[in-house]
Amino acid sequence: MGAAPPVSLIVVNRRTPLQTRLCLRSLRRYTPPGLAEVIAVDNASDDASLEYLRGLVWIRLIENRTGPPTHQHALDLGVAAARGRVIGVLHSDTFVRREGWLQALLQHMDEGVWIVGSPERLILPVGPWSWPRLCYKRWRLRRRWRRLGRPPKLITHCALYRRELFEEHGQRFDHPEWHRGMRQDCGEPIQRYCEAQGLGIRVLGREQLAPLLWHFEGATLNAVNRRRLGLKRRLRAWRFYRRPEIRALLADRTLDV
Repeated sequence: MGAAPPVSLIVVNRRTPLQTRLCLRSLRRYTPPGLAEVIAVDNASDDASLEYLRGLVWIRLIENRTGPPTHQHALDLGVAAARGRVIGVLHSDTFVRREGWLQALLQHMDEGVWIVGSPERLILPVGPWSWPRLCYKRWRLRRRWRRLGRPPKLITHCALYRRELFEEHGQRFDHPEWHRGMRQDCGEPIQRYCEAQGLGIRVLGREQLAPLLWHFEGATLNAVNRRRLGLKRRLRAWRFYRRPEIRALLADRTLDV
């Protein structure tokens, strides 16, 4: 199998053929081969996305057929198979934009930092027109979490974790809190553990992530549940998939070889 790469990137697929294809092709194009391995975990998909994953020789595919088809359980399967010292998790509707994206994120994981992530769900380009709305949404987010007496929770659409969190501290994404009816991002129990233990967390804003990647809020969840997007989100997705660089990625089948 060769030497272990520094980073293991985990992408969970469940009935998201278009998003998964674009996510993986963007990773293939913009991630140096020796820097990271890509682990795709399929959650009992019943569509063409599984056959697509089986045809990719450059990823490590894990098929979750016996365990619960939950996102957090699938991430734990990926962590168990990961070889890198840093474990990155990506939603299937997270798309890399340029070379050097992973190196830029790794620069934030210096000594003493155990998690790198962002509390902002929607990651799209930031321009002068979007700053007022961005600042307002960020103020509302912080106010809400100040009332709860906790820092904002990080979202696992793109997050990095030190491997020691899972091996030495016994953390996992399929946390018992999930089975007591708590609604949260599956990385929140790990984040709260780090906060309680005084382990460093690096929080990134949308303006830091937007030059590196895209993320559509709720796109994967709606695809999995087969729900129709609202008009605003449909227009956003329509404009996104018409972008020349996105159309080029979707048309470039050489990235699957």
